[in-house]
Amino acid sequence: MKHLLLLALLWSTTPVFAQITITNQSFPTVGDTLRLAIDNLPSNIPITPGGADLRWDFTSLQSPFTRQIVVRPTSESQHLERFPGANQFTPLSNESEAYYKKNNGSYQMLGLYGEDPFNFGIRVATRFNLPIIERRAPMKYHDENRSESAFTFAFSADDLPDAILDQLPITPDSIRVRIKTERFDKVDAWGKLTIPGDIYNVLREKRTEIREARLDAKIGFFGWQDITDLIPNSDMVGIDTTVSYHFFSNEVKEPIAVVTLDKQEAKAIRVEYKANDLVTDVQNVQPLKPGVYAFPNPAIVNVRFEFSNLNPGNYKLTIFSIIGTEVWSQRYYVNGHRIEKVDISSLRKGTYLYSLQDERGKTITTKRLVVVRP
Repeated sequence: MKHLLLLALLWSTTPVFAQITITNQSFPTVGDTLRLAIDNLPSNIPITPGGADLRWDFTSLQSPFTRQIVVRPTSESQHLERFPGANQFTPLSNESEAYYKKNNGSYQMLGLYGEDPFNFGIRVATRFNLPIIERRAPMKYHDENRSESAFTFAFSADDLPDAILDQLPITPDSIRVRIKTERFDKVDAWGKLTIPGDIYNVLREKRTEIREARLDAKIGFFGWQDITDLIPNSDMVGIDTTVSYHFFSNEVKEPIAVVTLDKQEAKAIRVEYKANDLVTDVQNVQPLKPGVYAFPNPAIVNVRFEFSNLNPGNYKLTIFSIIGTEVWSQRYYVNGHRIEKVDISSLRKGTYLYSLQDERGKTITTKRLVVVRP
């Protein structure tokens, strides 16, 4: 009986939960280099309900290269006056920059400078009316938060390409875009997450973001008129909902993983994750040059080709033997980002070359592909 009482006493004093609390020590700070990878064709990524002491296995993630983001002081910025209150910024691709304010309780994005959100090819300074909260501290299991933000930018209709103007029901002098976001966050799980190269103790935050984009036009002396409803079946405007899971740890500054779900919330369609030092042909590229990247490389049965930073148009991807004989080719239309999985099981093991040409036949890049067999 005494032994049973002793065991009961020990059990009652043992914590039921051992989840971590995310502190502000995990916030990026000036001088940090964040190393991230992206899998735009993820497979075998479990989408689990919330809960305590869970295990997630993301070791199937693959990426052809690592993106390095350096956190810089605002003294190095040429656009600081557009983002008062910012105390650090990060250069992004396409000569864009993200501006942040870091304090004890939150890590906030104040705005962006660079390409417009609709990829019209216009450079704008986008300052949010309320900062977007990227991270909070302390962050604990069961925390819930709601936030909202909005921004507006206007420009001359002459800056728009004809392909965009042709979609409009009128011929405006100026265009104004209004975007409003509402976000609901809940820390719904904790446990251990395994990604290529390491295992981390994490908190998982589920984010549901509702984004509404509206379009205004100005003609002559008339004021701004909302023309959103005059553009049927356009993916530029309207309401869109995105659900994602964010895995945070106190061990590193990067999010361990950010999993974006499909509209049915049934599977992952994109995973951004911390890039660990692995012995592979991963390339450290910043800024990422236009081209195509093959991975895994060496490959056995399937290889993914990821097209990046290419101008919209038609491209031909070809695989050659080492002596220059064409063994496979395919044409693709690329507008922004695209990733294709190719079956190479018919190729013998050995070294090949893959080459990308534009629609004029100009070779953009040629690289090596190694095929192995078990």
